[in-house]
Formats: sequence, structure tokens, C-alpha cells
Amino acid sequence: MEFQELENSACLYWPKELAERAASISAISPLIETQDEFLSILTISTNKPTSCFDAVRLCNKISPNLFVKHLMVLSDIGGERLHRFFKDLDKIYPDRIMEFNIGNNSYSYQFNSNRAWTTKNLNVEKSRLLQPVSDFTREMLDVCMLILWGGNTINNTNLPTEIENNCILGNLIGNKEAIEQFVKERYIMVSRQTGGATANDLGHICEIFIKEKLYKLIDDNISLDGHHIDGVTHNDKDLTTFDIVAKNTITKKCVGIEISFQVTTNSTIERKAGLAKSRRDLLNSIGHKIAYVIDGSGNFQRSNAIKTIINHSDMTVNFSDNGINSLATFICETLK
Repeated sequence: MEFQELENSACLYWPKELAERAASISAISPLIETQDEFLSILTISTNKPTSCFDAVRLCNKISPNLFVKHLMVLSDIGGERLHRFFKDLDKIYPDRIMEFNIGNNSYSYQFNSNRAWTTKNLNVEKSRLLQPVSDFTREMLDVCMLILWGGNTINNTNLPTEIENNCILGNLIGNKEAIEQFVKERYIMVSRQTGGATANDLGHICEIFIKEKLYKLIDDNISLDGHHIDGVTHNDKDLTTFDIVAKNTITKKCVGIEISFQVTTNSTIERKAGLAKSRRDLLNSIGHKIAYVIDGSGNFQRSNAIKTIINHSDMTVNFSDNGINSLATFICETLK
């Protein structure tokens, strides 16, 4: 499969089934599932200070509490900092009024919170993210306004540096190119707030997902239970580990399978690309094959790495149904 064909038919963002599986271990999955809607809301909203709230209310795919969590992650303003800001709110904003500029226009906002800005009161605890709230509470609105426009505050000598530097998301509203660039640099995986699950946790979910799909499609004499292939080592000592190994239990012939689904760009795909040629050469030299399952908008931002993998693999597919079907066919034909 060529790069463009691979990208055009890719899922890019986590399929609903995968996102639901990740929900039990991570706050990240509902964010991944609603990322597209969140970015669309920022893109279509106007620079009227509260326009995005109206857009959220009209959208049935992203709840107000998920919108708040998206803002927290993207700004890297977590629950502890928000709680601290609330405790100091009267010092930061006398009379609890935030005066700020948008372009040449000046605005003021009255903070109306009755309760502290805790993750519980903001409905952004991991256990609540899959339980949508119907509308913004006072606390949620106040936090959104701070994260969106706090960095534009005027006539204030008490403004914490974190607010000045991080609470600038409102300036991106309506600018699709600026939003995409900002998200590319700072979104989800780089935030400390999603630390409830590691990349290994999510990678394991992807492996299970692919394995379950393949087991429904491959021959009965093919096993997917291993991670090593006899005689395949990376340092003449330790056996090389693959995400999945498809093995004919009679002939012992194998297909090593590597999997990567990254919504945000990181170096994982680069490492796989760096090993692609040597792995295929070694496997092919002893009668085995190697295949890759690659998806996610973050991976496709690193097109050269994916092209390298395609050029040095026996089969490369994405997470689409057609992609997995093609992989199953390849495995059955290779291991027959």
C-alpha cells in the first residue's frame, strides 16, 4: 500500500471501539474521541468572548465538561493550579473582574463561582468524563474564560506568569492554521494531566484490538499469542520483541507485526522506521515476513518515516476494516 492510499483510508483519530476500551484506564480516550469536535468548535467560533460556549451547547458530540478538560490539557493548566488560582482569585482579580482585550476591543468578565475550582466541582475527574453534564456550571464557565482569555488581561500587576503565558487559547479562535500548529506542538500526549495511562497501556489496547480482529479472519492453524521468533535477535543475545507474531503452528513460519497508532506526533514511528530495513532483511533471510499496522494523525505528520516503513516492509496497512482484512489475507497466504 502506498503512503497516500494508506493515509486516505486511515482512521486518523481513535475509533469509538478503541476509545471506549481505553476509558477504563485513562482520561485520554474521551479526549481522543472528541478531539475533532473540540478543534472544530475553536475553528468555527468567533472572537466574541463567549461564542464557543454556544457552539458547545449546539454540539451533541462534546459535553461541557469534556470541553473544559480539553482546555485544561491544551493549556497545561491542571486541577492543582486551578484550585490555587481560585484561592488567590480576589488578589489576582480585585472585585473578581477580569478586564481583557481582544484585538482593539476591550471586555470585562465577572467571575461568579460559588465553589472552589477542583476537578470534582468542574466535572473533569476521570470517572466523570464519560458522564456528560448538560450545561456549563458557574465554575466551569469561569475556568473556561480564564483559560481562554486570562493571558489578555489588562491593567493588572498581580497576574501570575502561568496565566499570562498559558491562558492564551482564545487568541487562536477562528484561525484554523494557528490551532492546528498549536495542537501539533502541545496536545494530549505531552501533557502531564493525562498521566493516568502510559503509552504502553494504550499500545497494549491497540495490540489486543488488532489481535481480536485478526483471529476472526485467519486460519485455525495460525497463532497470534507470541512476541518472539526463534533465531531473530537484535544483539546476538536477546530475542527481538514484536507487538504480535503470527505463527503457523505446523510449519513454524512467522509474520512479525508492528503496531503504531499515534494521535499526536512523537518519535515512536521514527524508531520503527530506523529499524525497518534491518528487521525485514533479517526476517526474509530466514523465511519469515514483517508487517506494520500504522494509523493516527500524529503518525501521518511524519510522512518520511512511514514511507521508509512502507519501502522496507512486506505489508503495511492501517486500522480500517479494509486494512485489517488485507493484513489477514496476507498472513493466511504467507503462512499457508
